[in-house]
Amino acid sequence: MPVVYLPEEMDRKRLYAELLEAAKQLREKYDIRFSRDAKDEVEALYAILKALNELDVSPAKPKRSKRRSSKKKPRAGVERTLLFVKPDGVKRGLIGDVIRRIERAGLKIIGLKMVWLGEDWAKKHYPDELAPKIGAKAKKAFLEQGKEFPWTEEEYGRAVLEALRRYVTSAPIVAMVIQGPRAISKVRAIVGDTAPSRAAPGTIRGDFSCDDYEFANEQTRAIMNVVHASDSEGAEHEIAELFSEDELYPEYTTVYEELVGEF
Repeated sequence: MPVVYLPEEMDRKRLYAELLEAAKQLREKYDIRFSRDAKDEVEALYAILKALNELDVSPAKPKRSKRRSSKKKPRAGVERTLLFVKPDGVKRGLIGDVIRRIERAGLKIIGLKMVWLGEDWAKKHYPDELAPKIGAKAKKAFLEQGKEFPWTEEEYGRAVLEALRRYVTSAPIVAMVIQGPRAISKVRAIVGDTAPSRAAPGTIRGDFSCDDYEFANEQTRAIMNVVHASDSEGAEHEIAELFSEDELYPEYTTVYEELVGEF
């Protein structure tokens, strides 16, 4: 509780001047209105104390500037996509390199956070329904190489899905929402082929990994390809899974936008 110390002796003119100054400060800070009809300093002091007693003088919270709605419709050709640095990329300290590639391309990051994904998310992202498709694709690759495929497509697909779920929940990811002209295809071009062994030099996967599906399959593990980038069918849904609209900030303008026009 604040304590007010009153002087034992003070010149009356000086006291009145200080009271008027206090009144001025209160008027500016709390929008109090005072009249000058007080008969003496005591009456002026009483008026100030009475006004303070009627106020909630707790420190005012700073006002946040009003944000433009993140739901503003993007311009024609402008898209949003989800990119996240996978657990292997996080563990290897590649977060900054990935962000740098995106920003240097002129794309705008409008959402960014670290998340440790759980089993529920992994099962939704890698559902059991994908097992036959994964198994059929693997079987075709095995047979083309003249290798025996000693599993059913369903069995193999489920084993791969389990490996993917363990992998994506093994450490945090760093997720980002990226906005820009043809952002979905542009980001996928920047990250490169899903198999790093086939990814072109200059892409994220081509520069930061040399893993291969055949090599990973022999060890029954997920391929370590550093990042995930949404395709045109999954971008909107995947963004909504990890980000709320309040976590997206498209309203700021990048230097690149000042040159080519706002996204």
